[in-house]
Amino acid sequence: MHRERLEQMVTMLRGLPVDAEPKFHLRTWNCGTTACAVGHACFYQPLIDQGLRWNSMDRVPEFEGEESWDAVRGFFGLGREDAEYLFYDECYPSYGEFTTAIDVADRIEQLIAGTSV
Repeated sequence: MHRERLEQMVTMLRGLPVDAEPKFHLRTWNCGTTACAVGHACFYQPLIDQGLRWNSMDRVPEFEGEESWDAVRGFFGLGREDAEYLFYDECYPSYGEFTTAIDVADRIEQLIAGTSV
């Protein structure tokens, strides 16, 4: 697990203004109007500086030649189960429909602390 990167993600998520553009929405990243946690991370300079990128053509994150979930797992040093627990809409109530950036930040902190469910 890349603890420092996850901590930077928490800082970014907790710092998003309520009226952030693009809007935070865990379920969709569609036409630049909404972004999930990883979508926002792809535009956060401290994480960009470490190699995380946004592929605007395919609308997926990239890291070291990997795309989508492989990029997420590789960048944050997570296994499939932990990556999905943190970032996959179906791992949240109502398929992430009402999940906030703070909810995702809380989960990341729980995982780092070893207290996740």
